[in-house]
Amino acid sequence: MKYKKKSYTDIEKVDENGILFLSGEVLDLRECAKDGTCCVGERDIEAEPPYFEFYSTDKPIRVVFDRKGLLSDIVNVREFQKLNSLITNAGFSTLDIS
Repeated sequence: MKYKKKSYTDIEKVDENGILFLSGEVLDLRECAKDGTCCVGERDIEAEPPYFEFYSTDKPIRVVFDRKGLLSDIVNVREFQKLNSLITNAGFSTLDIS
């Protein structure tokens, strides 16, 4: 299945209304929740690069953690965990497929 790719660095804000990207695009997490659950997507920290893929209504949106350079692996993992916490704090969850 094809998906729209975004980088974690493209995110401006995450809250209970969804994910706001720097471009002004909003991913409404309530619309991503499937079958009345709070699960809005999948995550894989072991993928290269690590990612979250959200069940958007038209095309899935994949947020990748693709920083390069010195200590990038550590930074990518830290940002991955931060996004997971922000999603949880907003009242949603993702399925771990790692």
